[in-house]
Amino acid sequence: PAQNLNDLLQHIAGVDFRQRGAWGAQADVSLRGGTFDQTLILVNGIKMNDPQTGHHNLNLGIDVSSIRQIEVIKGPAAARYGLNTFSGVINIITKPTDENQAVVRTIVGQSEDAKWPNAPYAGYQAEGAVNFGGDKSRHLVSVSRTQSGGYRENTDLNRNTAFYQGNMNSKVGEFNVMAMAAQNDFGASGFYAYPIDASSEEQVSTIMGAVQHAIRFGPTTVRSKVYSRKNFDTYTLFRDQPEIFQNRHRTDVEGGEIHVSHTYAQGTLGAGLEYRHEAINSNNLGLRVRDNYGAFLEHRLWLLNEHLSINTGAYINNSTDFGTQILPSASMHFSMNEHFSLFANAGQSFRIPTFTDLYYVGPTNIGNADLKPEQSTNYETGVKFNEGLHFFQVSAFRQLSNDLIDWVRDSISEPWRPENYETVVTNGVEVNYEMRSMLPIVSSDLSFGLIRLGYTYLDMNITSAEEVLSRYALNNLRHQVSAQGVIAFKKNLSLSLTGRYLDRQSYKSYWLADVRLQYARNNIKTWIDATNMLNTDYIEAANAPMPGRWFRLGLEWTIPY
Repeated sequence: PAQNLNDLLQHIAGVDFRQRGAWGAQADVSLRGGTFDQTLILVNGIKMNDPQTGHHNLNLGIDVSSIRQIEVIKGPAAARYGLNTFSGVINIITKPTDENQAVVRTIVGQSEDAKWPNAPYAGYQAEGAVNFGGDKSRHLVSVSRTQSGGYRENTDLNRNTAFYQGNMNSKVGEFNVMAMAAQNDFGASGFYAYPIDASSEEQVSTIMGAVQHAIRFGPTTVRSKVYSRKNFDTYTLFRDQPEIFQNRHRTDVEGGEIHVSHTYAQGTLGAGLEYRHEAINSNNLGLRVRDNYGAFLEHRLWLLNEHLSINTGAYINNSTDFGTQILPSASMHFSMNEHFSLFANAGQSFRIPTFTDLYYVGPTNIGNADLKPEQSTNYETGVKFNEGLHFFQVSAFRQLSNDLIDWVRDSISEPWRPENYETVVTNGVEVNYEMRSMLPIVSSDLSFGLIRLGYTYLDMNITSAEEVLSRYALNNLRHQVSAQGVIAFKKNLSLSLTGRYLDRQSYKSYWLADVRLQYARNNIKTWIDATNMLNTDYIEAANAPMPGRWFRLGLEWTIPY
C-alpha cells in the first residue's frame, strides 16, 4: 500500500523511517539506530545529501512509477562511498522501460476524521510518465503533482516534481543523463520549534543534474560522473507574519568521481577519486564553503572455487574543515553449499557535521561551531539460507561510536544544542524471511504472492557524565517488526497486507496496519488503500502527531504506443 517513495521506504525491515506528515511531506530515514544525517541517499549512484541538514535528503523529484529497484546497505559503507555513510546507504534506481509506453496514475484520498467543509482533510496525487527511444537510447520523462489539506491544522501540502533520465549507448561508451526538480511547500506544525510553531511553514525546492559515463577496455572498466545539486529552503515560524522570524537558505553542491576496475582470474581490483564542493548562503548560517577530496582502493579475491570471497578496501578523505580520515574495511562471504552461506564484515566510518549543526541560531535551537566529526568502528556477522521459494537471513552487529553528535538539553526550558558524546555502543540483531512466488492455496483459486517478515532489535548505551534530554540520536527503535503478505485471486484481484510494530526509546510503542485491494486487467490497475487501519495514535518524530485512518482510491493506466 504505497503511493510515494516515503510509503515504500517505511516498509523495509531495519529501516527507521520517521515522517512528520502524510502524502510525502518531510521525512527522515535512518538505519540501525543512526540519525537522519548518517544515512547516504543515492539516486542511480548520485549523492543527494544536503549539507544544510539531512531533513532535505529525501526531497527528490521521483514518482513511484519511475522506480525499478531500491538497494539498502545496512552498516558502514565508507570504504566504497566515502563521506557520511555512517550507518548505511540507500540507492534508489530508476530506469526507462524497454517498451515505448506512457503511464498515468491518479490517487484521491480522505481522512476518516474529515468534516466537510470546515476541515477538508483530503488530497489528490496525479502522475504521468513517458518512456520512449530505440535500441541505442532509452528515455524517461515524468511529472507529478500532490496537493493535500493535511490531516490536522496547518499540515497542508503542495508538491510538484519533474524527472528526466536518458540512457544512451555509443562507440565511446555508455552515457546516463539525469535531471530532476522538486518543489515541496507544507505546513510544519510541531515539526521543528514546538511549542511555538503551530502556524509555521516550510518551502523547499531542489534541482539536480548529473551525467555518468562508462567505457570498457577488455577486463578494465572506467566509470565517471559529474553532478550538481541546488536546494532552496525557506522556513517561516509564523506563516502569516514572516517578518517575525524567517530563515532562508541556499545550498550548492558540485561533485565529480572517477572509478577504474580491473577483473582478472582470481578477483577484481578497483580504485577511485572523488571531489565534492559544498556551500551555503543563509541569512541565519551565513556564507560557508568547504571542500572534500577522497580516494579509495578496493580488492575482491575469489578462493576455493569461488566459494569464498574476501573484500578489503580503504577510503581516504580530506576535508578543508576537518582534516584527513583513513577508513579501512574488510568483509568475507563463504558459501558452505548451494543453500547456506556465512558472512562477516568490519569497517570504520565517519560523518562531518552539517552547517545547521555548526552554525544555526534560532528560538529553540543553537548550533555548536566546535563540533568534531563523528567516527565509528563496526562489526557484523551472520548466516543466509536460500532454498527454492524461501530466503532467510540472521545477523548480529555492533557499533562503537565516538564523538556522536546529538541535539540535547538539560531541561525543557533550554534550547536544543548539538554536542559530541564520548562513546555510544550499539548492539543489534536482525532477522529476515521472504517467500516470493505465486504459491497456490489448496483447493481454491487463491495463491500467496509474497510473504516477508523482519525483526530488528537495537540496544544503545551512552557513556556520558551527565543525564541529558536527547532529540535525535537516542530516540532509536528498540524493537521493530515488519510483516507483509500478498494474496492473489485468479491473478487479477489481489489483497496486500502490511503490519509494523515499533518500540522507540522515547515514544510509546504502537502497531500500524495498512491494506490494499487491487484489481488489474490488461493495462489498467485500480486499487483502494486503507492506511493506519487500527487508527493508531502515534508520533514518529518531533511533536507532530501522525494521521489516523485514511482511505485512498487509485488508478493506473499503461498506454503502449
